[in-house]
Amino acid sequence: MLYHFAITPEAFEPEAINETRPAGIVLVELLRGMADNGLLANLHAGEWMTHVRRSQAHKDLPAHVRDRIESCLSVLHNRNRLVRHPAGSADFDGDDFRWLHWSIERHRDDKDNPLSAVFSSDDYVELSELEDDILIQLSVALDADCWIGRKRSIRFTKTESELRSHLAPIVRYAQRVTLIDPYMSCREGRFFETIQHCADLLGKRDGCHSPGTIHIHAGDPESLGPAEYRESKDDRLNRWERALVPVARHTGHSFRVFVWKRKPGGKTFHDRYIITDQCGIDAPGGLDFLPDTDEGRANTTTWSLLDADQLRAILLEEFHHQKSPYKYLGSRHVKP
Repeated sequence: MLYHFAITPEAFEPEAINETRPAGIVLVELLRGMADNGLLANLHAGEWMTHVRRSQAHKDLPAHVRDRIESCLSVLHNRNRLVRHPAGSADFDGDDFRWLHWSIERHRDDKDNPLSAVFSSDDYVELSELEDDILIQLSVALDADCWIGRKRSIRFTKTESELRSHLAPIVRYAQRVTLIDPYMSCREGRFFETIQHCADLLGKRDGCHSPGTIHIHAGDPESLGPAEYRESKDDRLNRWERALVPVARHTGHSFRVFVWKRKPGGKTFHDRYIITDQCGIDAPGGLDFLPDTDEGRANTTTWSLLDADQLRAILLEEFHHQKSPYKYLGSRHVKP
């Protein structure tokens, strides 16, 4: 549900903005859409942003357009949706159309996570004489199938291969993931495999695997889960530590497990989420998945994208040890 796009820097220049009417509306709508459920490529080791900032400072750019674009870029930055990619091939350094070349290069190099589209000014695309289905001119951008077909929810079968397919775009460029499920357990493979898949995919991009942080929020081990697995919170935290140490050493990620229970007469810990530093997913069907060989028993589930204000409420209130409606039982930190 996070779609990865690129916009070539010349699209931010006054000439390109003024060739689409009303001025700047297409670019602003693209940026707003990416802030909602997209990622924007900061190409060539971040040089893309340098070029965009230079265009934003141009005196010929109308102030109201500049303010809207700046506001959108600020939201993208605050939500960590600007994805910095390595420098493109030096072969294109002196090429007038290097940003198109670098965008296409990025798209083709990562077959597991290709770009959804590269948006560029009409003249830039036409003059380049480059042909690739990934190139979309600004004048038709808002009507392109790749744009109008974006979804905020997906429904799929709860198998491990489906999990990886839908989890990868969500965690690939993230630095932190929070898994929330009252039944999350290190004693049941259908839950622990989810954690291992998440650890394997987190930060796995552009040919490298960047270390990150995974937080796990689980329910009371004395009252939830199969009867034969129930145990004290200290025993469960010790068990979590033993299970996560090899995963942390293998992936380089840090883990922290939090355990909660219902307060007398209080709210029941029920909802399930996957939350990163870029977005949040409502996963009401739970975070347990079955092996592909057991597909016949796998249920279907629906994941839906959460709004930014919902994310803040969940992380800063519902699962904050001083503000939570649940009783905080303890936590355990596991380092690589």
